Amino acid sequence: MKCDTPDLQILKDAIRRQNCDAYVIYDSAENCDMRYLSRFPASDPYLYLCTKEGHESLIVASMEELRAEKESRCPVISRTAAGFTEYLADGCSADEAAAKMIKNRCGGGDRTRLLVPYSMPAGFARALSAHAEVVIDAGTVNSMRAVKSPEEIEEIRAVQHENEKGVHLAVDAVRKSEISENDALYFEDAPLTSEKIRKILHEAFYDAGLEDRDTIISCGPNTALPHAKGEGQLFARQPIVMDVFPRGASGYFADMTRTVSKGKPDDAVCAMYKTVHDAKELAASMIRPGISGAEVHNAVSTYFKEQGFETAGTSGFIHSLGHGVGLAIHESPSLSPRGETLLEGHVVTIEPGLYYPGCGGVRLEDMGAVTENGFDRFTIFEEELIIA
Repeated sequence: MKCDTPDLQILKDAIRRQNCDAYVIYDSAENCDMRYLSRFPASDPYLYLCTKEGHESLIVASMEELRAEKESRCPVISRTAAGFTEYLADGCSADEAAAKMIKNRCGGGDRTRLLVPYSMPAGFARALSAHAEVVIDAGTVNSMRAVKSPEEIEEIRAVQHENEKGVHLAVDAVRKSEISENDALYFEDAPLTSEKIRKILHEAFYDAGLEDRDTIISCGPNTALPHAKGEGQLFARQPIVMDVFPRGASGYFADMTRTVSKGKPDDAVCAMYKTVHDAKELAASMIRPGISGAEVHNAVSTYFKEQGFETAGTSGFIHSLGHGVGLAIHESPSLSPRGETLLEGHVVTIEPGLYYPGCGGVRLEDMGAVTENGFDRFTIFEEELIIA
């Protein structure tokens, strides 16, 4: 995917505001800020540097130089060409050699000041601080990532489209399952388990070029634990929570949760389901630029209380209403009691849930973009608790 170039003016302003010469990241593409700025999906650490004038460099191992030139959006230089090998030959450690290399790329002055992310490894920051003054950034790139370009929004929408294809197969397996005498579910003459559902999803995502990450398939009492991954036999007439968040080849995630039951569960679960569904729709109707995530979260919390669903300790509505999604599955903004103002271009989830030990839990989750007209919902998957 070819995304728009990040708005480097925001980064340049942060560099100058801190009276720094450059912004530096040293990490692999698993660091979302690194992948966002470089668009280079390397599994080994490399260096990104942006000067206060906006001049960028990607410094990579020689073996990655040609690939980086092809795949990255930044000017590329090999570590050898940047002097790294010479510093090693002089007896420097790898971190010290990299630190000297960075200082020279910034002009090499005696008063070099470098702005670095909070996530920089402590050992490397220590080596860097021996050659330049290091200033910890307050999250500039994270805030840049939060507002998505049209290309990023369409990429996330596309990943969600493939996500729904996989979840359809998973729900269909529950729908087609047979109920044994002890209410255990069987599919294709074998026990239907959390692991089997995850395998169905994994195979669908593999074929679509997606990577599944810690998929939640919980059943019965475990559904009262919001992040219980789930294991073993699935049963009829009990809630089954499927929280599925694959990552696309471009690095962008999607996120969706559905709760289903093979046969009618307890009336309490049915009542929870309807209330959670209505709470989700209430939140969706409120999403717009200028409203705070806190206001939306608190409205849902109040709604649950008005419907008789109290929250106390580990029971009730015990997590935030939602979160941003992008190169990280959880990123800014937050729909929580401390949630910030929503902006056009934010991509967020709405995932209210109710959890009561001894009864079970219900969660439903949609995702979409904040637009000038409200909530552009990406999720179009059916919502049906009781499946035949």
